Amino acid sequence: MKTFLPLGLAVLFSGLLTSPQLMAAEDMPLAENLYLDGQEALQKNIPIAILLDFKGLKSTENLKEEALYPNLLSGVFDGKVLFREIEVNVPKTLIDFYNEPLEAKEFQGLFNVTSLPALVFVDGHGEQIVPPLLSGSYDYYGFYLKRELDNAMQHLGNPTRFSD
Repeated sequence: MKTFLPLGLAVLFSGLLTSPQLMAAEDMPLAENLYLDGQEALQKNIPIAILLDFKGLKSTENLKEEALYPNLLSGVFDGKVLFREIEVNVPKTLIDFYNEPLEAKEFQGLFNVTSLPALVFVDGHGEQIVPPLLSGSYDYYGFYLKRELDNAMQHLGNPTRFSD
């Protein structure tokens, strides 16, 4: 039995290291400096998708794990969209699109979002360019995400499209 223990642990840890929950933290970083993100978005002519959520809320975790992260891990958005997350119930100051400090909780009102979690699509200046994407049916989330990103790209005059 002792010979199987290291193998079992290796299988367990390899599964943990490749789980979407652990990998996704790199795919959706917490927002820190939206001014710099905005400058990058302007330079590349790409949208910024900001997930506004409550840390610890079950619907937030479900959305991320069952719908958002699987789409991000596909790699289809890599280098074409900046994804950021703002936890509005965490006391934290971020740098906004005007290079000014702003409390995380203020972004919900700034983007006029009443239901969380919500994915907000903005240009490099922080202006919303398409309506927010709210959590809904996880089976269709990828479809709606691609559709809204196509609309965002069209608004920016960027020829990139994600829908089939």
